[in-house]
Amino acid sequence: MRKGLILCLVLVLFLAPCLPSASAQGSPLPAVELDCGSDPVMDVRPTSDAEVRLTCTVTNPTSASEDISVEMIEWDGTLVEMSLSEDSFTLAAGEEDTFDVIFDGQTKIPASTEYSFEIGAKVESWNSLPYGQLPDGPWVANTSHTGDLIVESYGMVELLLSDVTTRYMDTSEEVEFSFQVTNKGNDDDKLEVVFFNAADLEAAQFSFPSGKLVSETVAYQGTSSVKTLSIRAPSSVTEDLRMPLIIRAQSGNDDSAPFSEYTIQLDITAPSQGGGIEGLDSLNSDSTLMYAAIGGGSILLVLFLVVLLRVVTKRKPKAAKQLQVQQPLILPDEPADVDNLDDLDDLFSDLDDEPSSDDEFDDLFDDL
Repeated sequence: MRKGLILCLVLVLFLAPCLPSASAQGSPLPAVELDCGSDPVMDVRPTSDAEVRLTCTVTNPTSASEDISVEMIEWDGTLVEMSLSEDSFTLAAGEEDTFDVIFDGQTKIPASTEYSFEIGAKVESWNSLPYGQLPDGPWVANTSHTGDLIVESYGMVELLLSDVTTRYMDTSEEVEFSFQVTNKGNDDDKLEVVFFNAADLEAAQFSFPSGKLVSETVAYQGTSSVKTLSIRAPSSVTEDLRMPLIIRAQSGNDDSAPFSEYTIQLDITAPSQGGGIEGLDSLNSDSTLMYAAIGGGSILLVLFLVVLLRVVTKRKPKAAKQLQVQQPLILPDEPADVDNLDDLDDLFSDLDDEPSSDDEFDDLFDDL
């Protein structure tokens, strides 16, 4: 009975293409079509989720309904997992449906990573006839799709510059900067280091004796050799000049890659103002305290000398008066009258009214 059914089915399959009505409705043979488009590309940047979906379309090209299954036939990924959003479909004649092939991986995977995969689509039943009852051979047109998962290349750099302090320059002085660059991307990259604001500096009469850019191809996770760039100050300035210098490292392969940069201040003091008061701006706090202490000590010394000089000059007239008082007096032989005694008292009145030393200092500081 079963063999007879199979022979009848084979006969129908061979004769069906000759019937006009059958050819208009599609292929009379069990078949399935699978279209997954181009190979998937995974973004593995540190900021990404490292997932990509490949959308596939499965189609029933026959004139009867079909039950179709899809499965992974081959997958050799170790850092990436592969899965299917659906694996079985029931499609009427000429109908199609879609499913996703999901690749879930890790960030920072090297760009050299490439995984092959194969997906198969198989007819499980045709016109309610199970696959096991379909004849073997070319009558059943199962299909598959092969492809490769590609890891996208990305760039990331790190600029290594040890001295980022302010550069104090004289006119026409040349300053050199030494640095290295590390390749933090996932592929070999041509890394570049540039004076990013060179146009602004040129407008201020700065120049670049060794150029404005250096580059080197650095291997994945490698570091460049020591590179140098230099800048020369203007030959003359009419006033103090302070400008930033931006040194930037960037990927030469990936325009969207983040860059790494430092900003260094360039200070030039105008020659005419080099010894003026404005020159104090460049003094550090220790120097300022030292000069303040020296100035304060000088002021105290001057005040002490003024006080000493005042004391000495105040005492000299008193000494002269004392010498005059000590002159010998010749008294008359006869007693002097009362009026003469009053005159004598007036003579020594200066000695009785001698001011105290406290009054002398009061008068001294009143003069100050």
